[in-house]
Amino acid sequence: MLLTTKYVDGLPLHRFEKVLGRHGVDIPRQTLARWVIQCGEHLQPLLNLMRDRLLESRVIHCDETRVQVMKEPGREPTSQSWMWVQTGGPPNQPVILFDYSTSRAQEVASRLLESTRSISSVQDTKRYSA
Repeated sequence: MLLTTKYVDGLPLHRFEKVLGRHGVDIPRQTLARWVIQCGEHLQPLLNLMRDRLLESRVIHCDETRVQVMKEPGREPTSQSWMWVQTGGPPNQPVILFDYSTSRAQEVASRLLESTRSISSVQDTKRYSA
């Protein structure tokens, strides 16, 4: 429920903490944050397998979308960041991965698509062509 509430419903942990409190459940947001991080650590092997499957694809689509992060160490709240979305895999088992970056530089696309021999489709091909 925690991951669904945070990532599907888009509810920040401080608001989820208040929702739980209204139901008599006292769980500090620091504990909720720790649980989210621990879930990510436990899911890393699955993410690695998904990335391997993605990079085996004949065609990979990659797109970056501007996002704003309000509290990020060393960065102004008005600075731009990017959420990179990559999709590929067999048609009946698509793989969709998200990757956060503070940059839109070609190096990010190169890192995400490293070691692939696939045809890669990106939105702004002039920016990322070698």
